[in-house]
Amino acid sequence: MLFTKEEKVELFDKIAERYYDRNFGTMLKADIDTLIFSTYIEHCMKYGDPYDDYTLSIELGITESRVRSLKERKQLQYPYPDFNWKDSFVVLISKAKYNDVKHLVQMNIQDVNLMKEVRHFVYVHGWFDEFQLNPKLFQCRLDFFVSLCKELEENSDIQYDEDTTKQLKLLAKNDTQRSAIEKIIDGDIGLGFSQLIKEGTDEIITELLRTIPFCGIANKAIKELIKVLAKHI
Repeated sequence: MLFTKEEKVELFDKIAERYYDRNFGTMLKADIDTLIFSTYIEHCMKYGDPYDDYTLSIELGITESRVRSLKERKQLQYPYPDFNWKDSFVVLISKAKYNDVKHLVQMNIQDVNLMKEVRHFVYVHGWFDEFQLNPKLFQCRLDFFVSLCKELEENSDIQYDEDTTKQLKLLAKNDTQRSAIEKIIDGDIGLGFSQLIKEGTDEIITELLRTIPFCGIANKAIKELIKVLAKHI
């Protein structure tokens, strides 16, 4: 790997800062490894080189679990300034799978730091995911996933005009569905979709998602989710 002169100078300056200000030899080996790794992975990200766990483990001669640990330490000590977990998450939705038997949205999230951000977001909102031993698999119930997508947009209260409200109510085919849709219109999207899932009405769920006026990044996320669900209708 060929580093630019600017990258080499920046790395030396960071090392010098930790050695030549009456602190020589105080830097732990783990911190040195993290600093060197941070320069390496940011070079990969800047020039479009692969930096998945497997590729880095082969190139560096260490285990994938060590790579993941270094990625965590790097983000804590030298956070990447352009890292926006919400944007990264939305991009991955297009590759998600939907288990229409268990009503689970399943996603492969390779980036350990992105996974941590998504799970933290889920937990602080009082939802939960279906935890797996596979550290790269994120999955949660469809109703939770819809709520997650909605809350990606700050100030995410949805405003329904009269025409949209009528369209939503027309989708109901029985009292249970009507009750669920009314809950959604009243602002309780999680509970409303939870009721519809029990009804086993993926078609109505998809049409609802198309009709509800999500905005901003939530709208982008829902559009990708609709594509995933459409494959199972």
